[in-house]
Amino acid sequence: MGRAEIKRFRRGAEEVAVFLKPRLDGKTRIKVISHTDADGIAAAAILARCLYAYNVPFSVKLARPPSEEDIAQLAAEGQDLYIFLDQGSGQLDAINKHLLARQKEVIVIDHHPGQFLEHPKFSCLNPHLCGLSGSTDVSASGATFSVVEQLDLRFRSLISLALVGAIGDRQELSSGFTGVNDTLLKRAVDLGLVRESEGLKLVRRSLVPAVECLRTSTRPYILGLSGNLASCRSLLDTLGLSHSSLISDLGLELERKLADAIFSKAGAQAVKEEFRRTLWGTILTAATDDLVGPKELGEYSAIIDACGNMKRPEIGFALAVGDGSYQMDALGLLSNYQEVVLRAMGWLVEKLASFKIAAGFRYLYAGDAVDAAILGEILSLAIESALIPMEQPVVGMADAADGYVKVSARATSRLVAEGVNLGRAISKAAAAVGGYGGGHDVSAAARIPRNRVEDFVVELEKAISSGSYEL
Repeated sequence: MGRAEIKRFRRGAEEVAVFLKPRLDGKTRIKVISHTDADGIAAAAILARCLYAYNVPFSVKLARPPSEEDIAQLAAEGQDLYIFLDQGSGQLDAINKHLLARQKEVIVIDHHPGQFLEHPKFSCLNPHLCGLSGSTDVSASGATFSVVEQLDLRFRSLISLALVGAIGDRQELSSGFTGVNDTLLKRAVDLGLVRESEGLKLVRRSLVPAVECLRTSTRPYILGLSGNLASCRSLLDTLGLSHSSLISDLGLELERKLADAIFSKAGAQAVKEEFRRTLWGTILTAATDDLVGPKELGEYSAIIDACGNMKRPEIGFALAVGDGSYQMDALGLLSNYQEVVLRAMGWLVEKLASFKIAAGFRYLYAGDAVDAAILGEILSLAIESALIPMEQPVVGMADAADGYVKVSARATSRLVAEGVNLGRAISKAAAAVGGYGGGHDVSAAARIPRNRVEDFVVELEKAISSGSYEL
């Protein structure tokens, strides 16, 4: 990946902008469909701010990737232009059948691998078409910003939302951002829109007292502190720090002392690089008021992501488009979500010895002990907290509705570099047992019949251990 690929991506963004611009005449009815996670919400907010500025009639739907039935229902709504964000690449057959075939116009701005097509009423932007990685080089919000910026430079202040989405999709690697994300960050800093600093990267560091921030920490989950109020109080007392102080107000020297104390408390966990880089590193802060609410981009990402995970994505969206009246609601959802995740992480820590070893991966079937909707997040947090050995991919399964099981799989950038592609492997194994799935090379998900769990494990063993990722 280099400058040539980034230039191709920019040209792709220009082409989508050229396709979109004539439709901003106030006569074209537009439907925006985006994902419910931080990246999808941020992408929808970026586009919504643009459409609102052009006084275009539009509506927004935030939902999981649509089924063919969902897309058929969209066609019946009678809109003129459908814009899919953070999804669509895996649904192009249905889009072609139910939308394009009915003379509807479609734009897909996505970063997931999938199918691609050419059609006079279709335009798309996807990093995979440009030689870039959709897992690390750019997210859907970054891609959406790249298009919107081509329409008018007045939208460049929305670059902070593009970075919020990238952070939400865990595209900030140990070495920082790569690809398009890296160029966006450098531009944001040069333009004075974002500031960089160093410190503890704990969620809610600027929102709640230090003792509460430590107690509810799940990124990372700190053994001996997370979920243990007395231990958190004791740690702060040892350092002479007020329980009610905000970590963001401590200053770099005291933050370093607190970090050292946390590392000491975590013991063997703190030796692992994953844990150390999750706890301490670069903090990005919005330098303007374009981001309504907390200014730290990591916290902002956590807030709107929590809204989605608590099944209230519209709250996160309202905040992201600039409606400050929803800030307290969003913060309340983040607080509730932190407690949900904290309990789930506590359960996972107790079950670490229950992971089974398969050929090429390790897995855990949680049954109904963990909400299937947050299973993938729990796995990601466990990896970032150095709780799970990652010489192999890790797979979690939990009961979902209607007799299905939700499958979530996670790898690392090192495993991907060695040839692992979970999106293809999970898709292939799920299809073999009557389910469906897919995703990125480093993370993937599926739904499979509950009575085919053992068969799925066998099929996934075949796909991963053999390195056979062709669909």
